[in-house]
Amino acid sequence: MYSVLQIHLSKHLKLLALWGLLIGVASGQTIQFSLNVSSTLDATKDQDMQFETIVAGTGLTQINLGDAGMGVFGITGDDDLDVIVTMIAPANLTHDGASPDVIPFTLKIAYANKGVNDVNQAIEVTGSSVRFQIRQREGGPAGAPPTPPSAFHTPSQSTAYIYIYGSMNVGFIDAGSYSGNVDLSVIYD
Repeated sequence: MYSVLQIHLSKHLKLLALWGLLIGVASGQTIQFSLNVSSTLDATKDQDMQFETIVAGTGLTQINLGDAGMGVFGITGDDDLDVIVTMIAPANLTHDGASPDVIPFTLKIAYANKGVNDVNQAIEVTGSSVRFQIRQREGGPAGAPPTPPSAFHTPSQSTAYIYIYGSMNVGFIDAGSYSGNVDLSVIYD
């Protein structure tokens, strides 16, 4: 069985996730992302998060920033606006059955806002929330308030990239499915 991360986006681009892991199988663990968008912001899933084989007693398993297994999202919006990205993740994945066992779990995020999906330009986020420009402005903060959209003006759009990576520490635990909810929200500021 694979791990699933389902993402639902609302007007504020709320990303709700359900992580599930089946421990004791001999195949890689995949975090699959799906999107449902209804907002002036748009999001695409460019890559699911993919852990290698997870079995009881594996110990620390990591996906680092830049590893092939990290999750990647594109967030497209008005390039003269800022966004706030916030991620709330559980400290542990819990067994879906009666077992009291847990898997310590850590997720991190980084972003690249120069208009290209390039992890070498990524800025790692300290903590669980960050504010940044959809498109990095060379001259610093924006000047006057942006012109609102109208029949005579369509704001230019840019894409910022969000990278999700992290680790889990799998001890000698009961086999089965382990899950937890992750909330990743993206809103205009």
